[in-house]
Amino acid sequence: MKNKIIIVLVLITYLFNVPIFAQAQVIHEVRSGDSLDKMSKQYNVNPIEIAKLNGLAKNAQLVFGQALLLQGSNYYVQPGESLWEIAYRHSVSEEQLILHNQLKSKVLVPGQLLKIPHSKQKNIWTGTYFVPKDKNANAWLINNYSSTLSSLFIFEYRSDYAGNIIEVAENEAHKLAWKQELAPYATLSNLSEKGFDPDLTHHLISNPWKRKNFINNIYSLLHTHDYKGVVIDFEQVRLKDRSNLNQFIKELSAKLHHVGMEVLMAVPPKQGDKIPSHSTAYDYKTLGKYLDKMFLMTYDWHWPGGPSGPIAPINKVEETINYAITAVPRSKLMLGIPQYAYDWTISGENKTGKAYSTQHAIDLYVGYESQIHYDQNAAAPWFRYVDKQGTLHEVWFEDPRSLLKKFRLIKEYNLAGMGCWHLGLTMPQTEELVLEEFKVK
Repeated sequence: MKNKIIIVLVLITYLFNVPIFAQAQVIHEVRSGDSLDKMSKQYNVNPIEIAKLNGLAKNAQLVFGQALLLQGSNYYVQPGESLWEIAYRHSVSEEQLILHNQLKSKVLVPGQLLKIPHSKQKNIWTGTYFVPKDKNANAWLINNYSSTLSSLFIFEYRSDYAGNIIEVAENEAHKLAWKQELAPYATLSNLSEKGFDPDLTHHLISNPWKRKNFINNIYSLLHTHDYKGVVIDFEQVRLKDRSNLNQFIKELSAKLHHVGMEVLMAVPPKQGDKIPSHSTAYDYKTLGKYLDKMFLMTYDWHWPGGPSGPIAPINKVEETINYAITAVPRSKLMLGIPQYAYDWTISGENKTGKAYSTQHAIDLYVGYESQIHYDQNAAAPWFRYVDKQGTLHEVWFEDPRSLLKKFRLIKEYNLAGMGCWHLGLTMPQTEELVLEEFKVK
């Protein structure tokens, strides 16, 4: 996953912000004059419950444009809102709203009650990357999020140039996962001191003898550590290694499938076999024949090293899905969901970007009272703030509106499921929406 090292360095886990799993499917966009007390009276919900569900302090001030998830299916029309706006926000059509509410006109009046139609739950398989901490923190995270997971991808194992697997201090994460009936997988990357290292990948998989030794070492790791399988996360693989990568996955799958283990792989998003050209080495069609699951890294169209912008614009996500389903069985495809924010400085000479948790983004825009904007073309929220040094920042992140769009794509295209980078970076609304939209296997 691109920029994983940056994200790990700024990892923020909010160990005291326990998600609430009440039924919720209404998304309220904050307008001028809104407050937790006002909304609690209108929706007949305890303001403390609204705050907890949305990752807010109980006395938090709301900011204009902020999207809040609310319990139940009742929605009250706000001044100036159109039927299209409400339908778009909830990922339903105007026709669905009209039929569900038996409306005779598209004209709405402030305060009018609308029932938001519920989307039928879909059975899915989920997995998330997990950066191990100490044993107690591991136990808390795994226990707390187990209801939204099918598996755990322990991040991350590496290999030296001899094909030996470098150990990870995972502090019994795999045992804790099994206790929660979650299948643990070892994530194996091509990271070296250079970052993601295509030379290391070429060295390990281009020679038949070295490739066989490497595969045997992977098998030994999984066997001795009681892993269900492996997630291959080889990034920046070069075109010259396309056939080598195919052969590696073919041989690795044959070795592991023979003993009931599985092979998953994270792949960059593509919109065609050679689109983009720098990802041509990833042969979706051939890889899909041998993999048990393919994890589409449908994010990082903008990253800290480049200009600011949406992390996972919905049109690019959908283009990736449209291509992937022509090459890989839908029953093997997992949609990657970003669970982090990117913060760019956009003034001054040294323009830089950094990553942190979605919850931290919420804390920032509340603290700075920043108006939340929503890019409808990208289906992504963003905001700006000026820090104490006078530097202007721009932050792109995910909220209930953008997540719901992606979750509905999983249903629309009948994909196997989804995964995210990574556990502990989410916000309470994420778990709530997952449990509302899906039945997790």
